[in-house]
Amino acid sequence: MSLENYEAKLTTGYYRVRKAWEDDDSQIGQYRLLASAVKKADENPGYFVFTPAGISIYPDDEETMDTDDETVTVSEGAEEISLDEPDPAQDEPESMEEAEDKDVTAAEDEAVKTDSGASEEGATEEADAKTEAVEDVYPNDGNTEPILYGKATTLVNIRNGNSLDANRVTVIRKGVLVEILESCDNGWFRIKCDASDCGYGYIAGEYLKVGSSIYTVQPSDSLWKIAEKVLGSGQKYTEIKKLNGLTSNVIKVGMVLLIP
Repeated sequence: MSLENYEAKLTTGYYRVRKAWEDDDSQIGQYRLLASAVKKADENPGYFVFTPAGISIYPDDEETMDTDDETVTVSEGAEEISLDEPDPAQDEPESMEEAEDKDVTAAEDEAVKTDSGASEEGATEEADAKTEAVEDVYPNDGNTEPILYGKATTLVNIRNGNSLDANRVTVIRKGVLVEILESCDNGWFRIKCDASDCGYGYIAGEYLKVGSSIYTVQPSDSLWKIAEKVLGSGQKYTEIKKLNGLTSNVIKVGMVLLIP
């Protein structure tokens, strides 16, 4: 069910972030604001957002793990953020009132590098530069089918070339899965990117966890069973767990996992 079906701000009760509703000791936060609870869950893989009634509502068929569009392509445009390294850890609010008033986009806003002295003419030139065809500047092998799959480990830029000097095309959030089309010699990857006119962009490999394939969790699955299916041994479940940044063995139907 979409998060839009739940109140953005509760007036009674709290959204709670836990590994499991029955596990009170696993709780790492409670919030009036749904956005704050979602942010906390995003920062802690393996945790879920629960309503005051104990219903798990996130992540579940949501953009960072489950949706088909963002599992294999970067299709959503995002606010442009000049960020090519993990954003600094944010201090937890000291009180519930601070948590309610916290703007969950503050970390992103702080990462925006704005040149206050830039002229309109300079901004126009930058916009024109971004429309330059990628293939004219950065030659590639022409492959259009995925050879690997990756998961972003932080909020990170997608650029129009395999260099920090290349123009930014869009931004993807931590946990977004992408299709890798080419592994560049300098440690970058060329990936599918619907936000780019040419259909692909580049991401620095240090900000991706990379797997050979992906697997969508089915009913009655466990990490052990999945490892038996795809790796030939249930004992290799720890490899899947580590690659996907899971802090517990809890998985949900519809989750998309990277496979080593």
